[in-house]
Amino acid sequence: MVNQDKSSYDLFKVINNRRSIRKFTEKPITDDILNQILEAGIKAPFAAQLYSIVYTRDKEKMKKLRIGVYSTTQLLMIFLVDFRKIEKIIKQRNYQYDYDDGMLLWLGIQDATLVAENVILAADAVGLGSVLLGGAPLQTDIITEVFSIPSRVFPVVGLCLGYPDYTAETDVRPRYPLKYTAFEDSYHDLSENEIRECMKNMDEGYITQGYYIKLQAKIPLKKGKDTIDYDKYSWSEHQSRKYSQGWWKKESILSLLQRQGFNLEKSHNQEETKMKRVPTN
Repeated sequence: MVNQDKSSYDLFKVINNRRSIRKFTEKPITDDILNQILEAGIKAPFAAQLYSIVYTRDKEKMKKLRIGVYSTTQLLMIFLVDFRKIEKIIKQRNYQYDYDDGMLLWLGIQDATLVAENVILAADAVGLGSVLLGGAPLQTDIITEVFSIPSRVFPVVGLCLGYPDYTAETDVRPRYPLKYTAFEDSYHDLSENEIRECMKNMDEGYITQGYYIKLQAKIPLKKGKDTIDYDKYSWSEHQSRKYSQGWWKKESILSLLQRQGFNLEKSHNQEETKMKRVPTN
């Protein structure tokens, strides 16, 4: 019989101690371990299982992807929104797909990220480390080429996996105070003082850890002289620079989605979204 207290304690320990790992040993990930964490991944809650996962151990494939895969990564996963399977199921039942692609995409992102989180926690529980690659959608073209991904399927996030190299120091990153994140009964619009407290909590933690010094990840200013050295370069400064200087890619996410076969402009009304029978004669 499962010891509920022990399993609950272990789960909270995994969650609270989990951190991003960017350097891995050469120890391979066995098929048994891989299947174990994938099985845990697909046990996540879902809307309609609107996801798939592609993965590789091939270093040459990883190099081609241009999504910031860390060089010591032993296994790379890409979590995908996948409309193709549900559309094929609908066709098997002699219906044709007619729904709002925007809403289904929203549900698919939920499905894919819930599975990714389960995989992350399961990997940590068996001694693996991981780090997410949020830029995966920006490299849709090369990802679809490398993994032979068809239309109506789109990358959401990448994940580097391997056994942690403990010679590279890592820290559990700070978070906003809980009281400024979870609100009972109604949303709380933070005051300027409360926002400053959130910033202080994050900034002091990142600076103390030397986070951006270790990564050498400082976003240059497009205008004006940069007067902030790494020892003062904080989380809120980094985020502010990232989201205040304009989109830095030639193509938008909307354009990438449309090229991959998603229709995010079609309007629907109640009559249009009724499922239709496909003639069987």
